Amino acid sequence: MVDKERIVELDNWLSFDNQCSIQFPWYTRPFLKELITWDTKQWKVFEYGAGNSTAWWRKNAQVVHSVDSNSEWAKRVNAIYMKDKVGFLSAPLALIADGLFDCIIIDGEPVEWRDECTKYALQAIKPNGIIIADNYEQATVQGLGSWPETNELLKTCKKQVFKEPKHQDWKTAFWLL
Repeated sequence: MVDKERIVELDNWLSFDNQCSIQFPWYTRPFLKELITWDTKQWKVFEYGAGNSTAWWRKNAQVVHSVDSNSEWAKRVNAIYMKDKVGFLSAPLALIADGLFDCIIIDGEPVEWRDECTKYALQAIKPNGIIIADNYEQATVQGLGSWPETNELLKTCKKQVFKEPKHQDWKTAFWLL
């Protein structure tokens, strides 16, 4: 059962979480309706890309680690700052000594690296874990129209894609491993 009063639409594409008194991650609203049905309180989460989503996940998961290539965002939310591509992509692997992740979110900059995040995510996620990709196959963002590596690596996994109805091609997708 989706609590429709939990999601409050703000200006533009932003939504507010009435239950947590915080802005939701900037994912499509249809995906947010799915997300709030999940029991994430005991999850260990890793994010490629830090920001407002990091604050939301920290209120809704047990452990949250994030990496960002923007020093200001990383500093603002106490995330790992990593400008080096290999370091950025492999960041979750350095954090699995105390256990694999339940969920890994791919939503970082530069967007050209996003498709490559999946192969590293698969090494750091639990069986039956969830990978979330925002701006999935979004052609209006240069570098995101195609996700060939992700599609190949996750082709046998259950996938759901949630399109934002008020946007030309913005989609948030998730795969259940």
